[in-house]
Amino acid sequence: MTAYTSTDDFPCIDRGEGSPILFIHGAACDHRIWEPHVDHFAKRHRCIAPTLRWFGQMHWRSDSSEFGEKAHSDDLAAIIEGLGCGPVSVVGWSYGANVALRLTVDRPDLVSRVVAYEPSSTSLVCDATAIEIHHTSMRETFFPVTDAASKGDWLGVLTAFIDAVGGRGTFEKLTPDFRLICLENAHTLIPLLNSKHRFASISVGELEVLSMPVHVAWGERSGKVWTIPSESAAGLANICGHKISDADHIWPVKDPSNFLLWLDSIIGPDSTGTVGCSPTHLSGALYQEVSQITGVAKRFSWI
Repeated sequence: MTAYTSTDDFPCIDRGEGSPILFIHGAACDHRIWEPHVDHFAKRHRCIAPTLRWFGQMHWRSDSSEFGEKAHSDDLAAIIEGLGCGPVSVVGWSYGANVALRLTVDRPDLVSRVVAYEPSSTSLVCDATAIEIHHTSMRETFFPVTDAASKGDWLGVLTAFIDAVGGRGTFEKLTPDFRLICLENAHTLIPLLNSKHRFASISVGELEVLSMPVHVAWGERSGKVWTIPSESAAGLANICGHKISDADHIWPVKDPSNFLLWLDSIIGPDSTGTVGCSPTHLSGALYQEVSQITGVAKRFSWI
């Protein structure tokens, strides 16, 4: 379906009934990556997963908006208001986690809770040494991407990016469906990496005054690009931090079944209540239910 605002139309999944969940995708992909997650949660929630502006294959109007988290946050606020579904639980991954936090800070009236898996903004980091390490890690991690771009090798840009976030050889292992999604979103990588706000968006000062539940998670096998900002944010008194064993940056799409088990422990059957930081031990029946999405997950899984 399409989500309409006063100025734009956004490709969007809108499925299910119940308390609403907004899913925000990361770089080099679009709303389609959330198909298995929506299939699971739509049994008891209204699930909304739009494609962010400039992503996907839409012909987007030209205006003065700058590619970045602020523009995407403003668009999502307009979508929530247009659908009349706020406040929503917000789930964001990678770049989408940055946008999720920006939306929560800018429009707390539209957000009931936020779950951010591996945001990457340096502005979340307070310690000067950690900031320098994060900047260095950013440069080293994404150098092959910018190097390929300087040579005009656009397939090389995408390949280098996917391998940077998923590990060497990941692009060659992508399923056909997911490779197509990435190819159709490769044009967004250079604007994203060149955004002047790439290293400075949400600050800890903005996060520490939020009153709704805020969950920030990271994988123990992820790179410093993502773990340093996530761990720093989790150090705030009002943030619930989750370190996920044996998970990496692409965990939400690489292993959607286990990601959903974890997400269920936070959102649960009804997202209106608050949930503490202690992990919920899920029943075998719920695990069986999550396992039933495997057929859909395989189509949209990275590998």
